[in-house]
This record gives sequence, C-alpha cells and structure tokens, in this order.
Amino acid sequence: MARLFISLYVFIVFALVGLSAGLDRLFFSDESKQVSDVYISLIEQANKQNIELTALLKNLDLTYKEYAIEDIAWSKSNLKKLDNGEAIKLSDPVYGSQVYISVDDGSLFEIDIPESGLDSAHFFIYSLLFFILLGGVIGLWIWPLWKDLASLQKTVAKVLPDGSIAKNKIHHSSVVFPIAQSLNTMGEQIAQLMQNQRELSGGVAHEFRTPLARLKFALAMKPNAQSEPWKDMHNDVNELDRLVQEMLDYASTETRVPEMNLAEIPIKQLCNELLERLKKSHFKNLEVVVVGDDVTILADEHFIERSIKNLVLNAVRYARSKIKIQVIQDKNYIDICIEDDGPGVVEDIRDRIFLPFFRPDEGRDRGRGGAGLGLAIVKRIASWHKGTCYVDTSELGGAKFVIQLPNLLN
Repeated sequence: MARLFISLYVFIVFALVGLSAGLDRLFFSDESKQVSDVYISLIEQANKQNIELTALLKNLDLTYKEYAIEDIAWSKSNLKKLDNGEAIKLSDPVYGSQVYISVDDGSLFEIDIPESGLDSAHFFIYSLLFFILLGGVIGLWIWPLWKDLASLQKTVAKVLPDGSIAKNKIHHSSVVFPIAQSLNTMGEQIAQLMQNQRELSGGVAHEFRTPLARLKFALAMKPNAQSEPWKDMHNDVNELDRLVQEMLDYASTETRVPEMNLAEIPIKQLCNELLERLKKSHFKNLEVVVVGDDVTILADEHFIERSIKNLVLNAVRYARSKIKIQVIQDKNYIDICIEDDGPGVVEDIRDRIFLPFFRPDEGRDRGRGGAGLGLAIVKRIASWHKGTCYVDTSELGGAKFVIQLPNLLN
C-alpha cells in the first residue's frame, strides 16, 4: 500500500506541475507578462527627461492620484529610489499593481498599471481544460490498476471443480502484485485443504471397510457370548473406535494451528517418564534405552511428548528386540532420534512415509495396525515448532525417525 500511495502522489504532483506549465504557456504569452514593465520604463524615462508626466499618463490612458511623499511611510531604501527618480511598483491582491514615482516639485504620483489577466470566459475555459486534462492523466495512471483489479475479480469469482480458485497472472511490476501473490497462495492452500479432505474421506471409508466386513460376517453366524467369533466382534468394535479417534486427532491438527504453550523441557527426562508409563503395556521382550545429550528445548510439552510417543509406538510395532531414543544437540538444532532394529524403511518411500494414510507395502505394512496417520501428526507437530522430521537408516539395522527442532535456547 505504501508503494501505491507514493506512486500516486508523485504522479499527481508531476501532473499538476506539467499541466500548469503547459496551460500557462497557452493562455499567458510572454508579451502580456511584460506589459507592466514597459509602462514602468516609459514613466521612468519621461520623468528623467522632464517630460510632463500628466500629459503622458493621459496619452497612455492610465489613471493616477497625486500625494505628498510624507503621506506614505516609506523605508529608507525606497525613499532613496524615489529621490533618484526610480519608480517603485507595489502589488495588492485587491487593488492590483500601482507604480509610485516622485516628480521635481516634490509630489508623488500613484499610477494604476493594468495587468494582463484572464477575463471570466477565458478563466472558465482555463479551469475546464485544467480539470479535464487532470482527470485524463489520472485516468491513464489508474487504467493499468483497474485492469489488474478486474482480472483479480474475474479470477476470484471463478471457482475450479476442485473447489479452489484459478491462479492469476498479474505481472510482478503491478502495484497489486502482492495482493495477487497472496491470492495465489490462498488458492494453493485451498486446493491442498480440499485434497486433504478428499484423502481423509477416502481413507476413512477404506479403513472402516475391513472391520465392518468382519462384523457383518460374524453377525451372520449369530455367535454366542464369550465365544471366539464374539470376541472377534468385540476386537473389531475396539479397532473401529481406535480408527475414529486417530482420524479425529489428525483432523484436529489439520484445521488450525493450536495455541502453543512454550516452556523449557528437559527432553531426556520427558522421554524417560514417557517410557516408564508405556513400559508395562508395550515393552514386553523389548530393550528400550535413552541416550545422548542432556539438553533442554523450548517447546510445547504436550505436543512434543505426543510426537515422541507416536514414533515410539511405531517402533514397537516393528522392533525385534531393541529400541533406542537418542538426543543430539548442535549449534542450531536439537535432534530427537527414535531407532529400532526392525525391517526399516526403503529409500524410495521415505519422502512419502509422513503423508496421511500412507503405509508401505514392505516391512511396515497394514498388518501391523494403525490408520497411517501417526507419522503425519508427528510431521505437523514438528512444523508447528518450526522444525522438521525425516527417516533414515539406524545403526541398529532398522528405521531411524528424527524430529529436528531449532535450538532456541542456544
């Protein structure tokens, strides 16, 4: 907006100056501006040559009045000029221009000098031309802006089949380019949200299909209470409940960025406390260790714990005997690494493994459970903290998931 204001202001200033100069040259000639100087020169020459001034003024059709020099309070410099026979010109916005000159008898003549100006008709034409031309030059400045705004309006009004808006093509030199750029960004975000919504809807339908099919089959058999088919039905209901909760959790992270309650967190202590809570229910026959630097990070404890928990539970599904949590600190970042000795993640799918509902065909497959949203939630939490996450190969032989956060306390 500052650029728009400055460009308009500079344009109007130059337009006013240019129009005034051009119309003045058209309506006021140089000769008309010199008329008063000619009269003054004639009067001075006549006075110096002792020509009768009253007769000259009558011939020139000039009106005059006669005063004594003492009637007017003159400055010393002006009195000196009058004594030397020089004429003094004074201008008044009401009475116009008067020339004062002293004659030999000591009297002072006040002579009215006609000024060349515009009569009412010419003044009307002058004003009309001025405002018409001013409107024209401002219109020339506004025309590209109006064209760009009309293009933006047309673009925003056109909704594409996927629910997004078309991308506009405003040139970067336009004053509305920042607005156009913001609209393009908004269109991309809308398209991404619509795509995520379609993926979520498709994922929900796909994930629910298997347990629902099992439930239908079990109900058709009319199982007795506490029988194996009845227990399978109970497990399927629990699986549906878990899937619903996981999808609701992901949807809650997608709609908005929550308010972050940042605090200083001793990360190794948080990991040890988390492992202690999960020990009895998840770590049977597994060795789990926490190693690395004893550092403090500035983050939201709830979300950081949740992201570590998702990665630990993911490692539990695939680890054969060992899980390692390692904290690494350098000058700019703090890495929280969760490693296992399972089958790992092949390089071809490492860029896609954090996408919602994505699960690889090898190693970490559907049979291990989960809806494929846990890693997507981890990525979103990392982005809220201006960090990132990625997967690599662990020294244990399996996968190494890394949450990389900026070292804000350094």
